[in-house]
Amino acid sequence: MVNNNQSVTINLKPESIRDIEFFVDAVCDQLFINDTYYGNILISVSELFNYLLENYPNENISIGYHSDYKNITISFHGVDYQVVTLFSEKFDFEDIMKKDGDRKLFLIHSLVDKISTKDDNMISLEFDISALHNEIYKKRSTLLAKYFSKHPVLEKVKREDD
Repeated sequence: MVNNNQSVTINLKPESIRDIEFFVDAVCDQLFINDTYYGNILISVSELFNYLLENYPNENISIGYHSDYKNITISFHGVDYQVVTLFSEKFDFEDIMKKDGDRKLFLIHSLVDKISTKDDNMISLEFDISALHNEIYKKRSTLLAKYFSKHPVLEKVKREDD
């Protein structure tokens, strides 16, 4: 069984982007997440990392995830209070597009299904992956039905002494 509660501590420095990419790769591989969801997760997590890097470099943050196979939540712990406050406020797409410095925030809000904050130092990005697993189920069910239509179950031949 996959451990659905993993985390890693990362230093906010430019070369740590590789650690972010490795973390997202590992999570998506473990949960069989396809390219579309993978792209949304990687970009939003990378953009949040870059935002933190630009505004609060040389700090350590902890990134973890949890999944119930319907949703995946990626949480950033140890985030500065000002950033948590920024993410907990109502987000206005029109205002954000007018400010060049906040385009990362626009991208994050556009790709994530839900953003939540907690404990004055945590930001969670939530992605709904239930459609992905429903799609996998339907595909496997179709393949199985196709297999059995080509390979019918043979009935037992009755013999005289049965």
